[in-house]
Amino acid sequence: MNEDPSPQRTQRRDKRQATSSECSAELAAQFKEYTAMKEAKHVSEMEAIELRKKRESEARDLITEQRETMKKYTHDRDMKTFLKPHDDPPPEMLPLILVRKREIANKYG
Repeated sequence: MNEDPSPQRTQRRDKRQATSSECSAELAAQFKEYTAMKEAKHVSEMEAIELRKKRESEARDLITEQRETMKKYTHDRDMKTFLKPHDDPPPEMLPLILVRKREIANKYG
C-alpha cells in the first residue's frame, strides 16, 4: 500500500557527448578562423565605404567646379551682351535688347 501509484519515469540521459580536449581545441581553432574571416570581411567593407566616400567627394568637387565654370561662362556672355552697342539693330529688336540689358544690369548690380 505504500507504493506510489504514478508510473515510474525513466531517467533522462544527457544527449550531449562528452567533449574531449581534441574536440575543444578543434572548436577553438574553428572559432578563431571564423573570427579572422569576419574581421577580414569587416575591414574590406570599411575600405569599400572609404572608397565610396572618396568617390562621392570627388564627384561633389567636380560638380562644384562645373557650376563655377557655368557661372563664369554665363557672366562672360552677359557682359558681352551688355557691352555690345545697340545703335544698329532693327527697330523691332530694340525693346528686346533694352529689356535684356536691364535684366543683366539688375542681375549684376
